[in-house]
Order: sequence, then C-alpha cells, then structure tokens
Amino acid sequence: MLCRIVLAAAGFLLAIPVHAGATNLAVLRDRLARTLAVADAPGAVWGAQVASLRTGETWFETNPAVRLVPASNTKLFTAALALDRLGPARRLTTSLRMDGSPDAAGRLAGPLRLVGGGDPSLAPRVHGGSWDEVWAPLVASVKRAGIRRVDGGLLCDESRYVGPPFGSGWNWDDLVESYGAAVSALSAGDNVVSLIVTPGRNAGDSAVVRMEPLATAMSLEASVVTSAKGGREDLSLFRLPGDSRLRISGSVPAGSGPVTVEAAVPIPALWSGQLFLEALRKAGITVSGPLRVIRAGEPTVQGTWTEVGSASSAPVSELVRDMMKPSQNLHAQLLLLAVGADSGATGVSAAGRTTEAAGLAALPSLLRRAAIREQDVSLEEGSGLSRKNLVTARSLVRLLTFMSRHPTAAAWRDSLPIGGVDGTLRARFTQPGLRGNVRAKTGSLRNVHSLSGYLTNSVGEPLVFSILVNGAVPQEGVPSAREAMDTWVAALAESSVK
Repeated sequence: MLCRIVLAAAGFLLAIPVHAGATNLAVLRDRLARTLAVADAPGAVWGAQVASLRTGETWFETNPAVRLVPASNTKLFTAALALDRLGPARRLTTSLRMDGSPDAAGRLAGPLRLVGGGDPSLAPRVHGGSWDEVWAPLVASVKRAGIRRVDGGLLCDESRYVGPPFGSGWNWDDLVESYGAAVSALSAGDNVVSLIVTPGRNAGDSAVVRMEPLATAMSLEASVVTSAKGGREDLSLFRLPGDSRLRISGSVPAGSGPVTVEAAVPIPALWSGQLFLEALRKAGITVSGPLRVIRAGEPTVQGTWTEVGSASSAPVSELVRDMMKPSQNLHAQLLLLAVGADSGATGVSAAGRTTEAAGLAALPSLLRRAAIREQDVSLEEGSGLSRKNLVTARSLVRLLTFMSRHPTAAAWRDSLPIGGVDGTLRARFTQPGLRGNVRAKTGSLRNVHSLSGYLTNSVGEPLVFSILVNGAVPQEGVPSAREAMDTWVAALAESSVK
C-alpha cells in the first residue's frame, strides 16, 4: 500500500543536531521516516530504500516497490548499460571520407562525407575551449590528402542512428532548451548555440542579441528590450519542433553586463557540417557545392568512398563520467544509442526498430544479472527527461549494489558526483562527514526529485541508498523535497549503526 506522507512539525529538519547520530536501527528508521513526513506534504509519494553494501541487509525502506518517475536517476541505468555493453575502453569515431581523389592541383571534384559515430565530445569544452581544436585532426587529414579545394560539397552523414532527433517522451517545449538538445550521430558542441544579450544604454532601448557560433541553418528573431537599472533579466526562448526559427524575447536591465543563454539547434548534423566547413575555410581549404544531411533510411549515396581521416572520442569510461557528473541529457541519450547501434541497430532494420529501442532491448539482460525484477524498471529513453520512465527504489539499490562489484566498478564509482566536490553535488553535502563521502546521482523534474548512491556512516559501515519523490509541490513553511533528502542522507552518514 502507498505510504502517503502527512505533515508533521515544520522545522524538524533544522532540529536534528549534526552530532546526534542514531546509535541503533530503530532510532535511525524513526528519524528517516520523520524526515520524509515533514517535506512537501500532503500528497507527495516517497519511495526509498537503504541497505548495507557489505551484507545486503535492508536498513530502511518505504514504498520500495512503487514505480516512480526517476528523472535523471534514469542515467544510472544508461551508464551501467554503456559500461557493461560497450566496455570502458571503447571509443566512438567520427570518419571523414572522400569520393574520388584530388588532382595534381589539389582539387577534389566529388564531395567530402563527414560520418557521425555518436561522439558526444566534439566540443570546445574538452578541446581547450577552441572550435579549431575540435576539428583539428580532420582538417589535418584533409591537408595530408593533398586536398586544397572541394567542388562536390559536404555530406553530413547521421545515418548510424535510426529514429527521431529526440528521446521518446521528451516534452516539445523542452526541445529549444540546452538540456533538451536534439540528438544526432553527428553532434558538435552539445548541439547548442550561445545567445549573448547586451542591454542598451537606457530603459526602453532595444537590446543587442548575437549568436555564437553563428548558425546559418537557424534564423534568429529577437525582441528583447532594456529594462530599468537594478532589475533582473527576464528572457524566454521559443522554437517549434522542426522549425529553424529561434525566437528570444524579454528584457535585460540597463547597466548590466552581457547575459548569455543557450539554445538547442534544430538540425545537429547540418550545424556540425557548417562548423567543420568553417574550420576548413580557416585552414585555407575551399569547399563549394551543396551541404546536405544524410539520414537513416535514405537511398545509399553512390560513390567511391575512401577514408581521409578520423577522430576518436575519449574512452567510454570518460564519456560516462562526463555525462553523469553534470547530468548531461544529450550525452546520456547518445550513449544509449551507442549501445543500440552496437547491438546491430544501424541503418533501417527489417523490423523498423529504432536505435533507441535496440539500446533499451539490452536492458533486461542487465536487470536479470543484477537480480532486478523487470517490472521494476520501465524506461522510454536514456536521459530521464521523459516522465514516462518508471523505476522503483529497490531496483536502484540493486543496480548500485551490482555495479559496485562489476568489472567496471572503478569507472562506475568515479562517474558519480561527489558531495561538496563536483558535478551536481558540488554545492550539496558540504559539511564535515558528508563532503567527499556521498557519491550519488541526482535527478530533478518539476515536482520530482531523486538521489541514489553510496556513503559510509560514522562507524565505517558502507551503505547504498535510493530515495525518490513524486508530487512534491513546494509549500511555504514546509521543507522542500531536496532539503528533506539532504537531511535524510545526513542522518545516514551521522549514524553509528554497525
């Protein structure tokens, strides 16, 4: 039966002294239950479980078998799949091919073909902040091939992954935001552009909006005004799915510095091709002819294709870490698709199955090995953006337990945000006894929160935990769900139960 949380004494979270750790299970269980009873109630539904990582004994649970929306705790299953199926040393490769050969003057009559391999790390943030460095290996390979001019244009090949450019169940109004960036086997710069908004001199003046880097496949319509000095910026983005028109509206206060917001690009493969062409132009290589996207299911492009060069990602262990620490949705979905493609779902299968579906089809095998009931986990996509995803607290505890003993356990553990140190937990669990002790994956959607991971209590007992809440509508005077979770975890860490 569901445990419906009822409001208890407000302010309870602040009443627990840091040093007053529970000394036995009965006291600990009571404290954990009371912590949940005062947060975002009435009406919130919690699911939680705590177990000793050493013995497997359950220390606490409430609604452990109730399926709840996990938000980004979904990424725990995606990360486990990627490490298990792809292996920590696997790299994802972007290939550059040419049709024909250049003549003595360096002229290539046919096109270049940029073939995406699902690498999520073609981005300045992992190449010293420079777009030139992102494309440097491929540009160098063009030079080595003796190509100085290309007359046949550039083909942007994203056909490795079959399916729509977003995860199943993603909300349409998320797709303009950086966290809802479109998905493609040929992705660059996290598939987002920066909009730099500079206010005018006086209130009422139009603000200046510029796009970096310039995305010619997307038009910008700006209606941003300058508001009174000392106010706050109020900016909104709007783009219909499939539309190339990006609209930004709102206001920025006079006297403030430039404000930067990020927006998702509509066609990542085309955007990647434009960025690559710009890198070639800066290197003195001229490309004329069409810029075209090749999608899965389109007729095979005829030509005599020879690989000019390639660029490989960091190992999957690093890709998983770089996805988990900041909770990067695009990267999570790309890793799920990499699992699907590795299962043979490239091009268009006879059954018409998407690469996403093929990736999820690999999940039941992992669940069985982790002793997780299949009905405890129902996923639509790999990032957690979908509200159709459902998992139980006990499934997350069992997954965490299983992966702690997996051959890739070191990479798995290193991928988790560390309380008070990095990732989405940098500003949480900063107090002594928690900082550096809590390793856990966060999750958040509107009125949904989750946190699952590991910690060691005050007497050295290693614990594994998962806590989820749905329907946590904030209420004035009541501790928020996140505050309750942090106090709940603190109670575990402060306990001296052996």
